[in-house]
Amino acid sequence: MHQLDSRQEAAPQGNAKRWRALAAALAAATLISACGLLSDDETDATTTTAADEAMMSDTGSDSGTVVTAAPTTTAAGDDMSEDEPAGPDVTVESKLSTAGLGPVQIGHTLEDARTAAGALLIAVPGGSDACRYYTVQNGPEGVRFLAVNAEIVRVDIESGPITTISGYGIGSTRSEIIEAFGDRIEDGPGLSAIQYVPVDAPDIDKRVVWEVDEAGAVISLRAGRLPHIEPRVACTG
Repeated sequence: MHQLDSRQEAAPQGNAKRWRALAAALAAATLISACGLLSDDETDATTTTAADEAMMSDTGSDSGTVVTAAPTTTAAGDDMSEDEPAGPDVTVESKLSTAGLGPVQIGHTLEDARTAAGALLIAVPGGSDACRYYTVQNGPEGVRFLAVNAEIVRVDIESGPITTISGYGIGSTRSEIIEAFGDRIEDGPGLSAIQYVPVDAPDIDKRVVWEVDEAGAVISLRAGRLPHIEPRVACTG
């Protein structure tokens, strides 16, 4: 009886040990599984973060391309706008003087004159490289620049509203000009003209000439350097 009781007590103790071992094994398995899930989550999180970063990088790259393209197009448009001049700087508002017409000065080379005029200079038929008239592309009608050996020496106003700085141009009268300038006005060159003769040293070899008709009205005017200013029409010889 005593031995039987001993076996019956040993059996429950053995079962308890087996249950404890099984519980420990289950706990270990659960912990390993949890660690695996945590590892997978971390991996997924890392992968997701990397993907997000890649996506942001791609998006940033695409956005950069668009932004870069836009200014390039705009810049090209700006360049085209700069290449297309708004208009010549010689206009009907320009004034004639012994210095020249507006920004174009007596003594300018043809290249300097083109730059100052803000437009191309178009050669007038006739003359030669040694003596030729030029007009300003899209400039005021009736305006011609005389170049001798590629240097501007004279400006002719054959028509239009351009006047001298003092306001005397086509339509003004001989008497008005003489009254305005007094003894600075002399007859000539030729029989139908009067001229302004400067006294200042820098302009002593320059003149402003008004051609007048029989009634004494101005029909054309010019300014330039001696001797190129004297003939009514240059480059004829």
